[in-house]
Amino acid sequence: MKLNADDIRWIEGVLSNDENSTDEELLAYFQQNGLSAQQATDVVAHRDTYLNDIVSDGAGPLWEAC
Repeated sequence: MKLNADDIRWIEGVLSNDENSTDEELLAYFQQNGLSAQQATDVVAHRDTYLNDIVSDGAGPLWEAC
């Protein structure tokens, strides 16, 4: 499944705002909501960027693959 703009915005929201879940919990959450294991791993790899930096809509690292 290729991620569309709505998917990326949803993922960015989770990565930007979920400070309490472990990476493993986020991997499971993303997979339960339709991402493949590889996609979940790839997006969670960008978690620190989304937690620590202000990322403008359409300018985050997830958009490069779109």
